Amino acid sequence: MEFDLAILNLRQVVSPFSRGPVRGKDMAFLEVKSDCNIGIKNGIVEYIGKGRLTAREYVDGSLLIALPGFVDCHTHIPFTGSRSEEFLMRLEGKNYLEIMQAGGGIRSTVREVRKTAGTILASESSTLLDRMLALGVTTVEGKSGYGLNRETELKQLEVLNALKKLHPVDVIGTFLGAHALPEEHSSPDRFLEEMASLFDEIGQYVDTVDIFCEKGVFSVEQSRRYLIRAKEKGFKIRLHGDELASSGGGKLAVELGALSVDHLIAADDETLVLLSKSDTVATLLPGTSFFLKEPFARGRELIDRGATVAIASDFNPGSCNIYNPFFIIFLAVTRCGLKIEEAITGYTANAAAVVGLEGSKGLIKEGYDADIVLIRASDYREVVYSFSRDIVSNVIKSGRKVFDENHYSGNR
Repeated sequence: MEFDLAILNLRQVVSPFSRGPVRGKDMAFLEVKSDCNIGIKNGIVEYIGKGRLTAREYVDGSLLIALPGFVDCHTHIPFTGSRSEEFLMRLEGKNYLEIMQAGGGIRSTVREVRKTAGTILASESSTLLDRMLALGVTTVEGKSGYGLNRETELKQLEVLNALKKLHPVDVIGTFLGAHALPEEHSSPDRFLEEMASLFDEIGQYVDTVDIFCEKGVFSVEQSRRYLIRAKEKGFKIRLHGDELASSGGGKLAVELGALSVDHLIAADDETLVLLSKSDTVATLLPGTSFFLKEPFARGRELIDRGATVAIASDFNPGSCNIYNPFFIIFLAVTRCGLKIEEAITGYTANAAAVVGLEGSKGLIKEGYDADIVLIRASDYREVVYSFSRDIVSNVIKSGRKVFDENHYSGNR
């Protein structure tokens, strides 16, 4: 067979053993093949081994390690504007809820997104995706939630749909209309009713609904009613939960069979036990803890108890402006207690399961999409040590070279 692309003489090909979701201590097992070649045809990995390959195009993998393209299963793309002033406010002692209740936080980005044309949002988001792709992120989940009204929520979903069609990165959209209470509303219940009234319209864009279930935002009971309505309309559900307080979001996620509950910084012991016995993925966002100077989620305990854990960036303009997967992995290992192997599994196979792509993403395996990041290292475990360095040599997306460090002039 003549391949479209062959990657030759790789030091290591590193992949989770099995598709996500991978539970508990099984997350620590990776398949590591040394001195291998990869053959790619029609965007799919067709061969991994030591055989001699013929292809139309080659990549010299000498001194390189192949990892699955990272799946960032929690970002808030698309957005616009800066919230650098809030960062300084936090340094002066203001907390996240105080800033939000004063009209900052999510609401300030809402004001910017409402007045920005969809074409501008798409252009700015495309640039951000370019930079993420150059760091090996090949699949990104993006959320609405900076509209908080019908017109702008649909605008954000339309932008996500356009990015999905036009950008090399696979973009998966989620409806997060229930992100915060907008300034023009005084009743959370009436606002959630307004957002739920959009369920019939948003089905053309997304299949998943999310909510910020948190003290001072939407209560457990409000979130339960809203998510049950979403499920009745055929949507999958996710939650932001237990980020700022142990307010029951994780327990609700398990109760309703949510795909994932994300953050879990303040999750209590009961929540950890429930998650470990459930099929709900615990998605950790250590960049947010770092950015907000908050505690870190108890990742080690979750894995030791048998939970399925994913990690993601939570890239957004206010509470985490970090999109570098290597830094997020560094934080997951050094602050949340994960092993490097568990962090890789969390950012690939398990993250793919969160967005429903576990059958095609998150592994380097025959039959899987050829989404591959090549890094300069002698061993895959160096990704933690080298988190602040430019170690990405090439990125392959759907079998095509989309980044080559020798021919890239952009700003990472």
